[in-house]
Amino acid sequence: MEIIDTNDKNSFDPTPRLKFSPIPIKFISFNRNDKNCIYCGEEYIETLLCCQQKYCKKCLSCYIYDITDNNIYLDVHYTMDLECNEHEISRTKIPQSIQECCRNCVKILCFKQMDGYVSDYGIDKNNLTMYNKVIESERNCKLCGKSLYQGTDKWIMGQFKLCSDCYIISSGLIESTLIKRQLPILYLPWWHDYSMCDICNSKLIFTSDCQKYCANCFIFYVGCRYCLTTNILFGHTLKSQCKCKRISHINSDFDEFLFNSGLMTCDNSDYLKSVEFDNIVKGIIDKYFVPSSILGTIFKEKNK
Repeated sequence: MEIIDTNDKNSFDPTPRLKFSPIPIKFISFNRNDKNCIYCGEEYIETLLCCQQKYCKKCLSCYIYDITDNNIYLDVHYTMDLECNEHEISRTKIPQSIQECCRNCVKILCFKQMDGYVSDYGIDKNNLTMYNKVIESERNCKLCGKSLYQGTDKWIMGQFKLCSDCYIISSGLIESTLIKRQLPILYLPWWHDYSMCDICNSKLIFTSDCQKYCANCFIFYVGCRYCLTTNILFGHTLKSQCKCKRISHINSDFDEFLFNSGLMTCDNSDYLKSVEFDNIVKGIIDKYFVPSSILGTIFKEKNK
C-alpha cells in the first residue's frame, strides 16, 4: 500500500471508488451505543448480519427517496422483500445502488464503511442463505474486484475487510490556530462509531452528531456525513476538512488557559510526524485490512 502525503496541495481521495453523497447520511449514528435516532427519535434497528451495526429505517427511507441519481455512495450489502405490497421499483430489475431499492422494504445486511463482524449465529434459514452469499462475495472487493481473503478460517471470513486500494489510510499535519504549532492528523476512510478512545479506552465525550473527543488524551474525532470518513486529530484546532472538502468547525468550548499553556495536546503526538508511522501502516496492510485491528495495531505500536 502506498502512503498518501496529505500535505501535498494536490487533492487525495481516501475512498476513490465511492462518490460523496449530495445530502447528509443521517441514518447511522456516530455512537454505536445510541438506542434512538438522533434526528427523528425512532429506535435504531440492527443490520441482519451484524449486531454491532444499527441504523434508522425511517431516515434510510427518506435518504433513498431524496437521492435522485444512481451514483455509488455506500459500500453496503442489502436485501428486499419481493412480495412487498408497496413495492416502488421493478421486481425484475437488480438494483446497482441502494437508492434504486424500494424504500419500503429494503433491509440492510451490513455496512462496509462501519467496523463490525458478520455472523451466522442464531439466524434463520433465509438469513443463513444471505449470510453465505455475503461471505462468498467478500472474497473479492465489491468496488474494484481485487482478490481479498481466499482462506476458510471462519473468524477471518466474518471480519469486515477493506480493500487497500479502495480504502486508503493516510496521515498529515495541520496548523493549529490555537496553540501555534502543527498537529498530526490521521485520515480514516471509514465511519468511526466507537464510543471509547483508541489510545486510553476512556469514554469519549460527544459534542455533536459527528464529533467527539477524549478528555484524557485530547484527541478529537471528526466525521463527515457526506463521505463517511473520519479524521482523528491529535490536539485541538478550529476546523477540519474531509474527502469532500467540507469544513467542519470543531467545538472550542474549552478554557483558553489550557491552549495557551500547551496542556491541551496529545502526549507523544510527534509519533504521527515520523516516518515510523508510515512504516507501521505499510507493514500492516497488504491486500486488505480490518478497521478495528489496524487502529489497535497502530496505537499499540505507538505506546511501545
